[in-house]
Amino acid sequence: MANIIQDLVPVGAKNRPGNALTPKFITVHNTGNSTKGANAAGHAAFIKSPGAGSTSWHFTVDDLQIIQHIPTNENAWHAGDGLNGPGNRTSIGVEICENSDGNLAQAETNAIDLIIDLMKEHAIPLSNVVPHKHWTGKLCPHLILPRWDAFIASIAKRQQERIQAEKLAVVPDWARESVKKLMDKDVLTEPAGDATFYRLVVILDRLKLIAS
Repeated sequence: MANIIQDLVPVGAKNRPGNALTPKFITVHNTGNSTKGANAAGHAAFIKSPGAGSTSWHFTVDDLQIIQHIPTNENAWHAGDGLNGPGNRTSIGVEICENSDGNLAQAETNAIDLIIDLMKEHAIPLSNVVPHKHWTGKLCPHLILPRWDAFIASIAKRQQERIQAEKLAVVPDWARESVKKLMDKDVLTEPAGDATFYRLVVILDRLKLIAS
């Protein structure tokens, strides 16, 4: 799981309705705030302030950290589709910071890792990772919408990289690079083996019989 800091909106607050949520979607937002200091910590302070009103979401992600505001088994008011709208009542809201003193590319990378963790934890398919626009037509996440398909492709690519890394963790260090070459070519999907198997793969690689 991504390293998440919990800074929850107090129980009973106007923007923590407490309705049960069984997540079926993940909704991606941009914060719409490019002000310096409008990072995850800044939004964590805002969401607990009177100025937040009834607005809330589950996670804020910047280039340095991820802060959780609402438990994922409770709904939040982030999709703009009303009290019983499917966006609010079936999805986890993830806000990606765009503060001018932050690194947007790294914030998106952190959000992608969080989204993959949430997909795995709640059995949510990639097809159910949607932009805010999906629910109401609002142009959000405004920085990602013009390249939404590429963003989804980045999630899929990162997901496969993480799956591969988990599988390669069982391989001895001295054989990992050679085994990875076979996995990259889809010659090998499950790298678990014994010492003889790993030695054979390394020998084949050193004989240049496994192309890079």
